[in-house]
Amino acid sequence: MNKEYSVGFEIAGPAAMFTRPDTGSTPISYPIPTFSAAKGMFEAVAWLPHAYIRPTRVEICKPIRFERYITNYGGPLRKGKDIRQGNSYQLIATILIDVCYRIHGEVRMKQMSTRGNGKTQLRNRRGKDWRLRFKKLFDERIENGKTFYTPCLGWKEFVPSYFGTFRGRDEQGQKIGPVTTGEIHIPAMLISMWDRRQYKPSFCERWILDGVMSYEHKRPPKEVSDAK
Repeated sequence: MNKEYSVGFEIAGPAAMFTRPDTGSTPISYPIPTFSAAKGMFEAVAWLPHAYIRPTRVEICKPIRFERYITNYGGPLRKGKDIRQGNSYQLIATILIDVCYRIHGEVRMKQMSTRGNGKTQLRNRRGKDWRLRFKKLFDERIENGKTFYTPCLGWKEFVPSYFGTFRGRDEQGQKIGPVTTGEIHIPAMLISMWDRRQYKPSFCERWILDGVMSYEHKRPPKEVSDAK
């Protein structure tokens, strides 16, 4: 990762839900944010048509805790009879409790196809490198607590209790940093449900090592572990 264009934030909250698609009607959460969830958190802070932030790694800063969560569902996926009668049903899920993550990313340029000399070429939009400008914009907005919309910890009702720059210690004075998780294998980590506006789920294999997972590599590379 190019450190010159690296950005990051810390997010914490009482509950989180990053749904595993294979768990059906009684969803269970991944232990960490999915790639698309992390990307959405970055976009809540800053967005440009010429550049974007790609999540690179996540650090788990509190022990992983799962608990059962029950809520009354009244959405469009109910049976037709329940919708007509205005009935809801109980949705049972396994969510994360008392979470804290540090999510790192890298500012990258969007590119567009153009034609020149009979060949398809890729060039930076408007012929400029927007990465440094976008990094400065992101850093300024995260430091001032500015967002375009309220970020969430997976489900919209799970709003964070803290979202901002990296802290040295939490509200209780506890030092914040990756916790010891050992090795956690995730055989099918969701990358995205969509590809160019088409429904096309994609997955990858990932390992969490001592509280760190890379969004780009199957196992966190040594330089990532050394940078904790």
